[in-house]
Amino acid sequence: MTPQKRTVAILIFDDVELLDFAGPFEVFSSVRNLTGEHERLMDVFAVAESLAPVRCRNGLVVQPERTIDECPPVDVLVIPGGAGVRPALEQSRLVEWVRARAQEAELTVSVCTGSFLLARAGLLSGRQATTHWERISEMRERFPDVEIVEDERWVDTGEIITAAGVSAGIDVALHVVRRLYGADVARATALGIEYDYWE
Repeated sequence: MTPQKRTVAILIFDDVELLDFAGPFEVFSSVRNLTGEHERLMDVFAVAESLAPVRCRNGLVVQPERTIDECPPVDVLVIPGGAGVRPALEQSRLVEWVRARAQEAELTVSVCTGSFLLARAGLLSGRQATTHWERISEMRERFPDVEIVEDERWVDTGEIITAAGVSAGIDVALHVVRRLYGADVARATALGIEYDYWE
C-alpha cells in the first residue's frame, strides 16, 4: 500500500535564516516511497505574504511559490526563524494566518526563532518548546507561559514541534519524516542527502 502523500508549506519572509527553511525543504522534498516507483511522498512549497522575491538573511533571493491568501490546506506547516521574525511578530495578519493554519495542519514545526512566531500566535502556551540557544533568555522573558527546554535539538509536544537553530531544522525534519513514514523512510531520506541522521 502506498503511504499517504502530504503537503508541506514553509513560510518565508525577508531576513529569514536560509538553512532554517532550506534544510527542511531539502529533507521533505527528498522523501520517497521505498517500494514501487519510489514516488515523492511530500509536496513542498514556499509561501509568503506576497509573490515578491524574498531576500534571506545572508543575501540569497528566493521566489515564493504561493501567497498566504492562496495557500491550499497543508498537512505540515514549517515556520523558520531569522532576523525577519522580529518584524513578523508585529504583523497581526501573518500571526493570525499562522494560528489558523497550525490549527488545521497535522503538524506544525518551527526552526530557530520561528518558535517566537508560534508563541505570539498563542500556540505554545503551556507547552514545552525550544529555540536557538542565543535566544533562550529572550524567549523566557517574552513568553513566560512557555516552558523553555535547553540543550535539545527539538522538542516534540504532539502536533507542535519546535527545533533549535539553523542546522537543527534538518534534524527535526527527519524526525517528522520518521513520525509520519517510519524509521526506514527517515533513514533512507538521510542517506539520500548524505546526512548523519540524528536518531
